[in-house]
Amino acid sequence: MIRIGHTVLTAVTALAVFAACGQGASGSSGPSAQEVVDNLNPLFPVGNQRDNTESCTSAGCSQLITTDAVSVYRMRDESTAANFADGLGDAVEQIGPFVLSYSGSEQQLTPSEMRAAYARQVRALVGG
Repeated sequence: MIRIGHTVLTAVTALAVFAACGQGASGSSGPSAQEVVDNLNPLFPVGNQRDNTESCTSAGCSQLITTDAVSVYRMRDESTAANFADGLGDAVEQIGPFVLSYSGSEQQLTPSEMRAAYARQVRALVGG
């Protein structure tokens, strides 16, 4: 009986670990903002990473990583990301649940070809 209980407990634990593997910040599926930044950095160094999540939670943001080149917002879902990005103009690009922002003074200097490369990489990460 003890062996059966141990086997069941092991199986339940393994299922929980596998289920969590595909989850990003705040338990949402897909990569976190930090994982996106880590994936962008090899393309073009983003420089000076800072976790500014506390400044965006009221907007429906689950994680914000700010860098010298781009700020990556991970929103709760795609709809929240679209609403957040709506009306912010050319300084942002919404890709799935992410918003890439170039509104900071240093970020405004990020060349358009680098912005396009970042967007392609994020699309590849989120499968869209």
